[in-house]
Amino acid sequence: MATLTVNYIAYDKTRQRRIGLVPKTVISSLREILTDNEDYVVPILPVLEHEGDELQFAFLAASGTSDGCLLSFNAGTQNIPVGETDVQVVVVYLPKVPEKQTVVTDAFNLEKADFTDSNFIDVLADTDIDNSKTAAVNESGTLSSENTAKLQAHDSVDGTPFSVWKSFPGKGTLGKRESVVEQSQNGYLFAFYGGEN
Repeated sequence: MATLTVNYIAYDKTRQRRIGLVPKTVISSLREILTDNEDYVVPILPVLEHEGDELQFAFLAASGTSDGCLLSFNAGTQNIPVGETDVQVVVVYLPKVPEKQTVVTDAFNLEKADFTDSNFIDVLADTDIDNSKTAAVNESGTLSSENTAKLQAHDSVDGTPFSVWKSFPGKGTLGKRESVVEQSQNGYLFAFYGGEN
Protein backbone atom coordinates (compact mmCIF):
# COMPACT_ATOMS: atom_id res chain seq x y z
CA MET A 1 0.00 0.00 0.00
CA ALA A 2 1.19 3.52 -0.80
CA THR A 3 -0.26 6.98 -0.29
CA LEU A 4 -0.35 9.20 -3.37
CA THR A 5 -0.72 12.96 -2.90
CA VAL A 6 -1.35 15.35 -5.79
CA ASN A 7 -0.97 19.11 -5.36
CA TYR A 8 -2.04 21.52 -8.09
CA ILE A 9 -0.35 24.87 -7.48
CA ALA A 10 -0.10 28.30 -9.05
CA TYR A 11 3.50 29.48 -9.01
CA ASP A 12 3.78 32.74 -7.08
CA LYS A 13 6.17 34.92 -9.08
CA THR A 14 6.06 37.66 -6.45
CA ARG A 15 7.68 35.62 -3.68
CA GLN A 16 11.21 36.25 -2.49
CA ARG A 17 13.18 33.00 -2.76
CA ARG A 18 14.69 33.44 0.73
CA ILE A 19 11.32 33.77 2.47
CA GLY A 20 10.32 30.28 1.38
CA LEU A 21 7.78 28.82 -0.97
CA VAL A 22 4.16 29.43 -0.19
CA PRO A 23 2.41 28.03 -3.26
CA LYS A 24 -1.15 28.99 -3.96
CA THR A 25 -3.28 25.87 -4.18
CA VAL A 26 -5.31 25.85 -7.37
CA ILE A 27 -7.30 22.72 -6.57
CA SER A 28 -7.53 21.08 -3.16
CA SER A 29 -4.88 18.41 -2.63
CA LEU A 30 -5.89 14.91 -3.62
CA ARG A 31 -4.81 11.98 -1.44
CA GLU A 32 -5.43 8.32 -2.15
CA ILE A 33 -4.28 4.98 -0.78
CA LEU A 34 -3.28 2.68 -3.63
CA THR A 35 -2.11 -0.90 -3.93
CA ASP A 36 1.36 -1.76 -5.24
CA ASN A 37 1.93 -1.84 -8.99
CA GLU A 38 -1.10 0.31 -9.72
CA ASP A 39 -1.00 3.29 -12.07
CA TYR A 40 -2.74 6.50 -11.07
CA VAL A 41 -4.02 8.82 -13.80
CA VAL A 42 -3.52 12.54 -13.24
CA PRO A 43 -5.60 14.79 -15.54
CA ILE A 44 -3.85 18.01 -16.58
CA LEU A 45 -5.65 20.87 -18.29
CA PRO A 46 -3.42 23.11 -20.45
CA VAL A 47 -5.11 26.22 -19.02
CA LEU A 48 -6.83 26.73 -15.67
CA GLU A 49 -8.74 29.73 -14.41
CA HIS A 50 -7.97 30.63 -10.81
CA GLU A 51 -9.06 33.75 -8.93
CA GLY A 52 -9.84 35.51 -12.21
CA ASP A 53 -6.47 34.71 -13.80
CA GLU A 54 -5.67 32.31 -16.61
CA LEU A 55 -2.88 29.97 -15.58
CA GLN A 56 -0.79 28.03 -18.10
CA PHE A 57 0.34 24.49 -17.34
CA ALA A 58 4.13 24.36 -16.85
CA PHE A 59 5.11 20.91 -15.59
CA LEU A 60 4.23 17.82 -13.59
CA ALA A 61 6.82 16.38 -11.22
CA ALA A 62 6.51 13.20 -9.17
CA SER A 63 8.79 11.59 -6.60
CA GLY A 64 8.58 8.11 -5.11
CA THR A 65 7.07 6.41 -8.15
CA SER A 66 8.05 2.86 -9.05
CA ASP A 67 10.04 4.41 -11.94
CA GLY A 68 11.79 6.96 -9.69
CA CYS A 69 11.37 10.70 -10.27
CA LEU A 70 9.16 11.83 -13.15
CA LEU A 71 9.09 15.15 -14.97
CA SER A 72 6.67 16.03 -17.76
CA PHE A 73 5.97 19.24 -19.66
CA ASN A 74 2.91 17.81 -21.47
CA ALA A 75 -0.70 18.55 -20.60
CA GLY A 76 -3.28 15.76 -20.88
CA THR A 77 -3.40 12.56 -18.87
CA GLN A 78 -0.27 11.39 -17.10
CA ASN A 79 0.13 7.87 -15.72
CA ILE A 80 1.92 7.76 -12.39
CA PRO A 81 3.31 4.27 -11.62
CA VAL A 82 2.82 3.44 -7.94
CA GLY A 83 5.03 0.96 -6.11
CA GLU A 84 5.60 0.37 -2.41
CA THR A 85 6.61 3.92 -1.40
CA ASP A 86 4.49 7.03 -0.96
CA VAL A 87 4.26 9.24 -4.06
CA GLN A 88 4.24 13.05 -4.16
CA VAL A 89 2.93 14.66 -7.36
CA VAL A 90 3.05 18.40 -8.03
CA VAL A 91 1.32 20.01 -11.01
CA VAL A 92 2.57 23.57 -11.51
CA TYR A 93 0.72 26.33 -13.34
CA LEU A 94 2.20 29.72 -14.21
CA PRO A 95 0.51 33.12 -14.23
CA LYS A 96 0.93 35.30 -17.30
CA VAL A 97 4.46 36.11 -18.37
CA PRO A 98 6.08 38.78 -16.18
CA GLU A 99 6.65 42.35 -17.32
CA LYS A 100 9.02 42.91 -20.22
CA GLN A 101 12.76 42.43 -19.77
CA THR A 102 12.29 40.26 -16.68
CA VAL A 103 13.01 36.56 -16.30
CA VAL A 104 11.83 34.79 -13.15
CA THR A 105 14.29 32.07 -12.14
CA ASP A 106 13.86 29.22 -9.70
CA ALA A 107 15.05 25.70 -8.89
CA PHE A 108 12.96 22.57 -8.44
CA ASN A 109 14.12 19.43 -6.63
CA LEU A 110 12.55 16.39 -8.32
CA GLU A 111 13.47 14.04 -5.48
CA LYS A 112 11.49 16.17 -3.00
CA ALA A 113 8.85 17.26 -5.55
CA ASP A 114 9.23 20.84 -4.35
CA PHE A 115 10.97 24.12 -5.10
CA THR A 116 14.15 24.82 -3.16
CA ASP A 117 15.30 28.07 -1.58
CA SER A 118 18.98 27.11 -1.83
CA ASN A 119 21.36 29.06 -4.07
CA PHE A 120 21.41 27.40 -7.47
CA ILE A 121 22.56 29.89 -10.09
CA ASP A 122 25.63 31.95 -11.01
CA VAL A 123 25.50 34.97 -13.32
CA LEU A 124 28.68 35.07 -15.39
CA ALA A 125 30.69 38.04 -16.62
CA ASP A 126 32.76 36.43 -19.37
CA THR A 127 34.04 33.32 -17.55
CA ASP A 128 34.03 34.77 -14.01
CA ILE A 129 31.09 34.92 -11.61
CA ASP A 130 29.47 38.33 -11.16
CA ASN A 131 29.01 38.10 -7.39
CA SER A 132 26.58 41.00 -6.96
CA LYS A 133 24.23 39.88 -9.75
CA THR A 134 24.47 36.26 -8.59
CA ALA A 135 23.51 37.19 -5.01
CA ALA A 136 20.61 39.34 -6.24
CA VAL A 137 19.20 36.62 -8.52
CA ASN A 138 19.46 33.92 -5.85
CA GLU A 139 17.78 36.24 -3.35
CA SER A 140 14.95 37.68 -5.43
CA GLY A 141 14.45 35.05 -8.13
CA THR A 142 14.31 37.69 -10.89
CA LEU A 143 16.82 38.71 -13.54
CA SER A 144 16.70 41.79 -15.74
CA SER A 145 17.13 40.98 -19.42
CA GLU A 146 17.99 44.52 -20.37
CA ASN A 147 21.22 42.93 -21.62
CA THR A 148 22.09 39.34 -22.54
CA ALA A 149 23.12 37.33 -19.47
CA LYS A 150 25.08 34.09 -19.24
CA LEU A 151 23.97 31.78 -16.44
CA GLN A 152 25.35 28.61 -14.94
CA ALA A 153 23.37 26.26 -12.71
CA HIS A 154 25.18 24.78 -9.73
CA ASP A 155 26.34 21.21 -10.26
CA SER A 156 24.10 20.08 -7.38
CA VAL A 157 21.63 21.61 -4.94
CA ASP A 158 20.70 20.08 -1.59
CA GLY A 159 22.88 17.08 -2.54
CA THR A 160 20.86 16.49 -5.71
CA PRO A 161 22.55 16.73 -9.15
CA PHE A 162 21.50 19.15 -11.89
CA SER A 163 19.25 17.66 -14.56
CA VAL A 164 17.84 20.24 -17.04
CA TRP A 165 16.91 23.88 -17.65
CA LYS A 166 13.46 24.69 -18.99
CA SER A 167 12.19 28.10 -20.06
CA PHE A 168 8.53 29.08 -20.17
CA PRO A 169 7.38 29.99 -22.73
CA GLY A 170 9.79 27.97 -24.77
CA LYS A 171 10.29 24.63 -26.40
CA GLY A 172 12.61 21.88 -25.33
CA THR A 173 14.98 21.56 -22.42
CA LEU A 174 18.67 22.27 -22.05
CA GLY A 175 20.72 19.58 -20.32
CA LYS A 176 23.87 21.68 -20.06
CA ARG A 177 24.44 23.66 -16.87
CA GLU A 178 25.05 26.83 -18.91
CA SER A 179 22.12 28.85 -20.21
CA VAL A 180 21.67 32.27 -21.81
CA VAL A 181 18.97 34.84 -21.17
CA GLU A 182 18.64 36.85 -24.35
CA GLN A 183 18.25 40.60 -24.40
CA SER A 184 14.59 41.61 -23.83
CA GLN A 185 13.57 38.01 -23.03
CA ASN A 186 10.76 37.68 -20.52
CA GLY A 187 9.21 34.66 -18.90
CA TYR A 188 10.35 31.93 -16.54
CA LEU A 189 13.55 29.88 -16.38
CA PHE A 190 13.63 26.89 -14.02
CA ALA A 191 16.51 24.57 -13.19
CA PHE A 192 15.52 21.01 -12.31
CA TYR A 193 17.60 18.83 -10.00
CA GLY A 194 17.37 15.06 -9.55
CA GLY A 195 16.06 12.21 -11.63
CA GLU A 196 17.97 10.95 -14.63
CA ASN A 197 20.66 13.26 -16.02
